[in-house]
Amino acid sequence: MTTHSKLATGRVAIYARYSSDLQSESSIHDQVRRAHEAISRAGGDPGKAIVFPDFAISGASMQRPGLESLLNAAMDKSIDVIVTEDVSRLSRDMGDSANIVKRLAFAGVTLISLSDGIDTSSKNAKPLLAVKSMLAEMFLDDLRDKTLRGLEGRMLAGFATGGVPYGFRTLTLNDGGRIVHPIEIDEEKAAIVRRIFETYRNDGALHRIARQLNREGVPSPRAGSKHKRFGWGAPTIRAMLYNEKYVGTWRFKQRKWVKEPGTNKRVPQARPADEVMCIERPELRIIDPELWAEVQARLVAVNRKYTKKGPDGEPAKAPRVAGPWRTHYLLSGVLVCAECGFPLTIYGGESRRYYRCNTNYSKGTCSNDLKVKEAELRGNTLATIRAALQSKEAIEYVRRQVAERVGDYSRHLEAELRERRERLKRDEDRLKGLVQFIADGDRSEYVVTTLRDLEAHAKVERAAIDRLQRETREPLRLPSLPEITAAVFEMDRLLSGDVQAARLRLRRWIKGGEIRVSRHRKGYEVAGSIYPLALAAENGNSQQNRGVVLGESNVSSGGRI
Repeated sequence: MTTHSKLATGRVAIYARYSSDLQSESSIHDQVRRAHEAISRAGGDPGKAIVFPDFAISGASMQRPGLESLLNAAMDKSIDVIVTEDVSRLSRDMGDSANIVKRLAFAGVTLISLSDGIDTSSKNAKPLLAVKSMLAEMFLDDLRDKTLRGLEGRMLAGFATGGVPYGFRTLTLNDGGRIVHPIEIDEEKAAIVRRIFETYRNDGALHRIARQLNREGVPSPRAGSKHKRFGWGAPTIRAMLYNEKYVGTWRFKQRKWVKEPGTNKRVPQARPADEVMCIERPELRIIDPELWAEVQARLVAVNRKYTKKGPDGEPAKAPRVAGPWRTHYLLSGVLVCAECGFPLTIYGGESRRYYRCNTNYSKGTCSNDLKVKEAELRGNTLATIRAALQSKEAIEYVRRQVAERVGDYSRHLEAELRERRERLKRDEDRLKGLVQFIADGDRSEYVVTTLRDLEAHAKVERAAIDRLQRETREPLRLPSLPEITAAVFEMDRLLSGDVQAARLRLRRWIKGGEIRVSRHRKGYEVAGSIYPLALAAENGNSQQNRGVVLGESNVSSGGRI
């Protein structure tokens, strides 16, 4: 076991990690204890070592708080040596391991792996590190294969391999010392499933089925979970109608979850058709084949009716767009229902687009049944924002906030100027000393290099002082009334052009990025809070806009609009 000298004399960091919630936190303590013992044997003080732990995080990812802090400390030159139990604690990915070691080498930090006997300050460390990293990655691959093989066995034996759909439940049994989870039909929920299929077969609409179930208080599949969108919804009903398990066809290995390199994010990928396992289980059939066939036929017919046709007469797939609010409408994602807090959704045909609460429409769990034409709501909302920005209160607020920031800016300039002058004086004093060294005959490489570095640094400080002095001489003033109102008149220009960019800009002006819409007598009301200085900051780079901290001002139509 290594006794590197830096363990005794350097600033030591300890990295410890365990990968799963199923493992014990004592694993971290055991790893730290081994590192402390190694430091003690080397003659160092274990109490001074800094511990960087990661709890229940896979080593296949670089997105780990403890590891990130450790690497930052290395790059900041705050540590000299890192001790870990083995290379797999740092990473189980060959590429990530190599990247970590390169970063540490660049920072001049030594890595010591106790179990592996690796010391990166040694010339022979690279081959051993490469082999250990490869073995760590192969361990993960082998673990995945064994886990999948075990799940395949459970599937073939008729046991659950994960969660089961609504209408089924799992039991917990001891099968000769092995815990297994057989699946059975939950008759109470199965009756709801049959009702959904029969209602849809008889011309029932998805959202009407969901609304009826919500009105009756039937618990949804997500009832009792932490999922924010409670209640039945059209997407839930649609997914159930397509689920083959209800007709007794159970498939396994249809897709696999793959981690994006360097992250903990898992994304699904479809498996080849010949890898998919399919088992017919008539004992778990909730929907009879005839009803299933009729429902599938209606799903196909409805899809054809409401799907645009391509040039060949076949249904055309809509282009995939990124992000939740990539629509052609400026206020989509900005307008929310004042009652349930969820975004308003566009409905209607091309000639008559209107906003309404999707929770009310699809689930019936929100009482806000307001419907407003998109063009009308957009025009009135923007007019309300303009009026609020031009109000006496908003203008006074802007002038007051700018006055405070002008004062803060002046004080900041003076403080920075004072600090720069002090640094320049220290540099000039050191320059004088080095010049004297050279005059006395000391022309060593270190003295000459240091002299050049100090001269370059002093030049930078003098330039910065000149800039700050010019800024202190520039007059700082409050914006005039015309300047404030000019920003309001620029609002339309700033919101024109690309809808996506305009929407992002609008959300920056509004507190929380949302405007609430609610019923008000016989009309509707829009309400929210805006940042008056945000719009002014978009318009220019004047001194009063530097470092603006946005304050808020209420926006409300104050009645029917």
